[in-house]
Formats: sequence, C-alpha cells, structure tokens
Amino acid sequence: MRKKVGWHEQGLIPILLYFQNGGTFTGSVNNSGEKEFRYRLSPTDGKIKAEVWYGPFCYEKSEILGNAEFAMDENGRSSAIDWIEEKYETMIPRRPA
Repeated sequence: MRKKVGWHEQGLIPILLYFQNGGTFTGSVNNSGEKEFRYRLSPTDGKIKAEVWYGPFCYEKSEILGNAEFAMDENGRSSAIDWIEEKYETMIPRRPA
C-alpha cells in the first residue's frame, strides 16, 4: 500500500549543487506490508542518473529495476524527481480508499 510522498518538498532530495559537487543520494520509502521502494540519484558523466529498486538490500546487493539519465541542471533534477515519483506510483500498489 503506497504511502503519500511529497517528492518535490524542500529537503527530501538534495539541491542541484549537491550533485554538481559529486554527491550521491540514496533514499527509500517504507510501505508497511509491501516491498520497500528504494532510489538513488548520482552524478554520472555530467548528468544525473536516477535508479530504482525494491529493498531491503543496499544498492550494491540489489537488482536495479529501472534507470534513466537527466541533464545536470535544475530542470534535469526536477525531471529526475518526477521520474522517481512515476516509478514509485507504478511499482507500489495504491492504498484502498
């Protein structure tokens, strides 16, 4: 059952400068009773690479189920967050109303 997440809320995903300075960010959403959704944003060849998988294991021990690359600018960062949100919506079932 999918938890509501404010993907673009300030503080959830680091600002663009973090990625421009070489930072890699990994996050997760624990959905009780469901698989844990995990994601990673990292700088790769002047772009932001986004990757998603199911938990509980770390990046190195997991099967990556999707990835995409985005421009290393604010639009690219925003698009990467939108992409992660889209993957979350399709990979985790919606809670019943």
